[in-house]
Amino acid sequence: MEQRRSQEADCAFDFKTARETAESFSAACGVSCAVLDGEGGALFAARVGCEGCEACRTLNARRGIPSPCDKLHLYGAAQAERQGGRYTYFCPSGLAYFASPIKVRGRTVGALVGGPALIMDVEDYLASDPELWRGRSPEEMAELCGALECSPAMEPTRLFHMAALLSAAAVCVGKSSSQEECTHIQPLKAAGESGRYPMDKERELVRAVKEGDQTTARQLLRELLEYIQSATGEDFCLMRSRALELMAVLSRAAVDGGGDQDTILDMNSRCFSESDHLRTAEELALWLTRMTDRFTDTVFSLVEVKHRDIICKAIEYLKRNCRDRVTLEDTAGHVGLSPSYFSRVFKEEVGESFNSYLTALRISRGRAMLLDTDASIAEICDRCGFDDQSYFTKVFRKYTGVTPGRFRARRGRPENGEEPGRKQA
Repeated sequence: MEQRRSQEADCAFDFKTARETAESFSAACGVSCAVLDGEGGALFAARVGCEGCEACRTLNARRGIPSPCDKLHLYGAAQAERQGGRYTYFCPSGLAYFASPIKVRGRTVGALVGGPALIMDVEDYLASDPELWRGRSPEEMAELCGALECSPAMEPTRLFHMAALLSAAAVCVGKSSSQEECTHIQPLKAAGESGRYPMDKERELVRAVKEGDQTTARQLLRELLEYIQSATGEDFCLMRSRALELMAVLSRAAVDGGGDQDTILDMNSRCFSESDHLRTAEELALWLTRMTDRFTDTVFSLVEVKHRDIICKAIEYLKRNCRDRVTLEDTAGHVGLSPSYFSRVFKEEVGESFNSYLTALRISRGRAMLLDTDASIAEICDRCGFDDQSYFTKVFRKYTGVTPGRFRARRGRPENGEEPGRKQA
C-alpha cells in the first residue's frame, strides 16, 4: 500500500483527475477502466463485475497460458500512441481491451485502459471454440460461464466508440496535468570549448536506441544537444539541420534493433514535416527527446506480446467469418500485415499453417453443430464454409475417422478405441 501511494505521488500526470476520469468512464460505459503508469503498472482500476479479471485467470488456467498483463497493456498503450491515440487489442484469452496514452507536453507518461469485454455473448464465445467446454463437468462449465459473464459483451461498433471516448478522456487528463516535462538544456559552453564532435557519445546513443534503453538514450541526447547548441551558436537553421542528421542515424539504429521498418519510415516522414514548425532551441530539444523516445519504443522488447495480439485478432476474425470464403490475404489485411509475413508469424505462433488451422476450425465447428443442433449435414456444410458436401465429408472423415452422419449417430463416441478428433493412419 505504501509503495502504491509512492507511485501515485511520483506520477508524472494529474493522478486525481485520471482516477476520477476512470471512475466516470467505467460508471457511464459499464466496462472496467484502469490508470497505468509509464511502465504499464496499474495505479488504479474502476472495476465492473468481478474483482480483477476472473475470466482471464480462469481461461488461462484451463489452457495453461501465463497472463503477462502489464506487458500486454504497456504494448497496447505504445501502439495507441503510434496509431493516433487509441488502439484495440486482445489478451491471450480472446478478451478485448482498448488503450489511450496520457501525454504531457508531447511525452507519454501513462495510459487509460478499458476492458476486458467480449465482442460476442457467452454462448457464442463458447460455441466458437468447442475445446473450451468439451468434456467439462457441469460444475466446471458453471465456473467458466460465471467468469466470462464478469466481462460485458458488446458489439465491435460499440467497442470502437468507447475507444474513441477513452482517447478523448486521456487527452483531457494530459492537459490537466500540472507537472510539466523536465527537459533541461545545460548552459552554452564558452566559445572554443566545444572541441570535436563527440562521436563516442553518438555511438553510445545509437547502442541505447538499439537496446530500447530510453533512460540512457535521454541522458546521452542531452549531452549531444549541449554540443550541437554550443557549436552552432545562434544559427537555428544549422542547429535544426544537425538535429535532423542525428534523427536519421537514430532511425537506422531503431531498424537495426528490430523495430518495424514501415513504422520507422513513416516516423521519418513526419519527422521532417514536424521540424519545419520548430522555432526555438527549447522546442527543438523537446521535439528531439520525443522522437528519440519513439525510436526506442519501436524496439521495446514486446515482440511476443505483439505477435500474440496479432494472432488473437486473426483467430477472432476467422471464428466470425469461417463460414465465408475467408482467405489468408483477407485475414492478413484485417491485422495490418503483408500476407507473407502474416503467414510466417501465424505458423510460428500457432504451430500449423493458416489453411490447416482454418480447416480444423471449420471441422471443429461442424462437430459441435452435429452434436448440438438438428441442422442437416448440407446446412452444416454450408455454415462451416464448405462449398461442396462431398468435400466436407471427405475432410471430416480425414480429421475424425468417420463420416458426419456416423459421427452424429454415435454422438461423437470413438470407434475401436480411437480418440475422437484424431486422424486415422
